[in-house]
Amino acid sequence: MPHRKIVATLLALLVALAGAVAFAQAEDWDAIEDAAQQEGKLMVYSTTSRTATAATNFQELTGIEVEVVRLGEQDLIQRAYQEARAGVESADVIVVEDWVAARELLSATGYFVNYVPPTARELFAERHQDPLVLGFINRIFGYNTDKHPDHDPFVSVWDLTTPEFRGRVMIRDVAITGEHQNAFTEWVRRSDELEAAYERRFGEPLVMTEANAGLEWMKRFLENDPIIMTSDTRISEAVGAAGQEDPPYGMFYVYSKHRDIPLQDLRLTDSRQIDPTLGYYYPIVLQLAAASESPNAAKVFIEYLTTLEGFEPWADSPGVYTPNPNQVPFEGDMPFWWWEDRLWYYDLDFAAANRGIVLDTWLKYAQR
Repeated sequence: MPHRKIVATLLALLVALAGAVAFAQAEDWDAIEDAAQQEGKLMVYSTTSRTATAATNFQELTGIEVEVVRLGEQDLIQRAYQEARAGVESADVIVVEDWVAARELLSATGYFVNYVPPTARELFAERHQDPLVLGFINRIFGYNTDKHPDHDPFVSVWDLTTPEFRGRVMIRDVAITGEHQNAFTEWVRRSDELEAAYERRFGEPLVMTEANAGLEWMKRFLENDPIIMTSDTRISEAVGAAGQEDPPYGMFYVYSKHRDIPLQDLRLTDSRQIDPTLGYYYPIVLQLAAASESPNAAKVFIEYLTTLEGFEPWADSPGVYTPNPNQVPFEGDMPFWWWEDRLWYYDLDFAAANRGIVLDTWLKYAQR
């Protein structure tokens, strides 16, 4: 790399780090709000349409114009990275779900920085401030209540590797779903717990042909011919459709799809007993561009999203939770603390180091 390029890169990183430190210090919020009104249009990249709804509400409230570009997870990360690297005008704020991937390309490079606004600084638990979490999303196991009106058919995750469930379990393709890759790294990390769950279910030790119980489960599951899908919506609708004699089962689809049960007359519910986990949850992360041309407007928007008013577009369904402790759960849902005790959350560093192993194992057996 030429000398000038090295110097430029180091200067950019120093500026980003200095900015990150400044964000942690006390700010004159009135001055930030005043300056925000003088800045140009705010650009936001997001993986969810709910951000656009929040942006419209924010614009009506503040008069600050916001453009939201909705992108797929990997497209968002790559576009934000390439634009920031090229020094062209890019997103001022990103709303991203696959933080394991985004952290490497967008945060570690200094292109995006963590900013904690007043509401989050005051109310969010410290572990939810870096990175700043907009909300958490649940992914669960689901089944058709016409087929199983009186009991939960799931006992153990190992059931899904048995002949009874052969060819009957729908899951979104792990190859295109970074969050599933992250989640399965936790199955690798908790191999001992999966081994114990196998022995509880079948009364004998697990005999493995893979390096650990997490990868062994993936192998056996894929050899059991699951139905690999590209959409959580299609999974929930297929599992919950009325009038089926032999409906499929759903694994790791977003619990928020249960908001459609009354609208579509779905016969759908989630497992509350499957051992050793009811599913997993993952964060939606907010980050501020280090080179934002509208940094004050970006800060005001991030602050808005951490309030209950700003979170309203996400709070209209079960399975989505703000770290703001004043949130009232969606009708019929449990509070987030209840789910935290029953769902697995993945270790960010372990996921970053091991998701490649998960993906390789998935592709090896899915493409057999």
